[in-house]
Amino acid sequence: MSSEIVKVLETIVQAINENYSFEDVERSLHLENKKEMTLIAAAYSWIYEKKLRELYLSKALNRQSSKSLRVLSENELYIIGLKNYDYILHFYNIGLVNNSEIEMIIDNIMTFPEEIRTKESINLLILSVILDIDRVYLPGSRYTLYSSDTIN
Repeated sequence: MSSEIVKVLETIVQAINENYSFEDVERSLHLENKKEMTLIAAAYSWIYEKKLRELYLSKALNRQSSKSLRVLSENELYIIGLKNYDYILHFYNIGLVNNSEIEMIIDNIMTFPEEIRTKESINLLILSVILDIDRVYLPGSRYTLYSSDTIN
């Protein structure tokens, strides 16, 4: 399931980068049921919240995001694996994750046992980065609502 969600997020970010409309994204994903349509709407919301969070942090903390990417040592590259590192860099290149998020993902992967250093575990880490919107905003100050939120 997480691979499917990450694939939808990847498609949406690439479509946004290429100025495609929401309808074009829906068509490109070949939606078959209403559940998948709600997944796209939720994914758009997650990306929107993530971009707002990054904008807020850069302005509030007067911090410029670093444009350079750390080069892995031979040992780190051996542990993570070239295919996994390429997979992570793909998400950086399309703008789904930034430098600090890649650092967090790499640090986590380095602690994983070899048998679980897979694309599925990387997908879970990517989702954890994207869905971590409460790290900056207080509950109730977000622009979007979760199904668990209540309105008084």
